[in-house]
Amino acid sequence: MKSILVGAVAYAPQIVPIWDTIREYANDYFKDIRLDYVLFSNYERQVQWLKEGKIDIAWNTNVAYIRSLHSTKGGVEAILMRDTDIDFKSVFVAKRDTIKNLEDLKGKTFGLGSLDSAQAAIMPLFYLQQSALNLREMPLDSLNQKGTDDMLRIFRFNSDVGKHGDTGRSEFDVLDKIKSGELDAGAIGSTTWVRVMQEGNYPQIVNFYTSPGYCHCNFTILKGFDSYLKKSFVEMMQSQNALKNDPKIAHMMSLEGLNEWVLCDENVLKGYEEIAQAMREQDLLKLPN
Repeated sequence: MKSILVGAVAYAPQIVPIWDTIREYANDYFKDIRLDYVLFSNYERQVQWLKEGKIDIAWNTNVAYIRSLHSTKGGVEAILMRDTDIDFKSVFVAKRDTIKNLEDLKGKTFGLGSLDSAQAAIMPLFYLQQSALNLREMPLDSLNQKGTDDMLRIFRFNSDVGKHGDTGRSEFDVLDKIKSGELDAGAIGSTTWVRVMQEGNYPQIVNFYTSPGYCHCNFTILKGFDSYLKKSFVEMMQSQNALKNDPKIAHMMSLEGLNEWVLCDENVLKGYEEIAQAMREQDLLKLPN
């Protein structure tokens, strides 16, 4: 009997029921393969275990995938993702009637989420650096000090480092500081913005900039991974796409935030190119010690 061991990061309570459902489904689906999963407290350990062959497949963020590529010198492959991982975006927000565009950020304060979050820090900083704005990173303890020039002062909220922004905690830290008036503006991920609009907890906050699209999570394997197991895993996961009337599968997909599992083709993988460039510029490619 062959086996597949999948790694995932335990960033929220729903991770266990998601993977219990996938494991149960997989082991009913397969005839000659057993699937199990192992949970990690952070993506850095998961990347290391994939590199060392201790797990077969890693459910990675974009940052973890790019670090896997870097640490293996291109020795990994993205095979599958959620449809919602394509065309992911970062959103810049501020209080209503205060900031209308990037130009209005001159002399203002701006919040970024955790430094290893692509959506809340890496890509927002990348796009800000491409603008005509002059940026200055500031320590958090100077947040309430008034600026005297046109510099955009950047403040980082590193609330969930290691989980690559999956908890969303740092994004809500930024939102709370905008709400309180301590920050003028800040960056969050597009999925967090959708949640904010649905829940209505920040009615005074609006979106004034939406970034170009990029890709988020994927299942990553080493390039030497057994081709039969790779094919079987992909087929098993994609077979769930036709089972949305199954309450267990539908619930799992809802918890995991997808409509269907899609292949990582050449066109989709282009959505990681700017993230890799941003991580290179921000010296984030190497695994932290």
